[in-house]
Amino acid sequence: MKLTQTIVAALLLAAATGLPSAQAADISQGVQTLDLSGGSALLKHEFGAGNAGNTFSDRYDFTASSGQLLGALVSSLDLAGLGGASFDSFKLYNTGGFSLDGSRQSAPGAMAEVWTLNAHNLLAGSYYLLVSGTVRNAAAGNYVGSLAVSAVPEPATYGMLLGGAGLVGWLARRRKAGQ
Repeated sequence: MKLTQTIVAALLLAAATGLPSAQAADISQGVQTLDLSGGSALLKHEFGAGNAGNTFSDRYDFTASSGQLLGALVSSLDLAGLGGASFDSFKLYNTGGFSLDGSRQSAPGAMAEVWTLNAHNLLAGSYYLLVSGTVRNAAAGNYVGSLAVSAVPEPATYGMLLGGAGLVGWLARRRKAGQ
């Protein structure tokens, strides 16, 4: 009887002192550097079975040229509890303190969760995307995404386009007048 009382007292004392309980593990994959020399790159994190409730915060570093447009997307599909992630945030940062939040394109907790992010006229420099979320269930799964950058046409390009269109119009009018 005394041993039972001692064990109960120890358990109550342990609960009162706030011993750590089972918490979600961080399964972040660390910093990855993206090669955008081809104009785009893939974002991907695969997580094995048994990670339900675990969290991740994955960082994707890249370099942008001045004036580029950026489009990024991450998505996760959870078909009948067969893997998937729920995103908490999708953000773009640069080393100067600039940050831009992505926007959720699907309902929270939907079977397919999609976030997008768009930025115009980036300054030249180092940037990173931060993808944060939680694994939905115990099955193996993943999230995938893409990042694409493209150059913004220079004002001279628009001038050449308008000049060319004017020249074609002038030639067409001249040809019609000559017939």
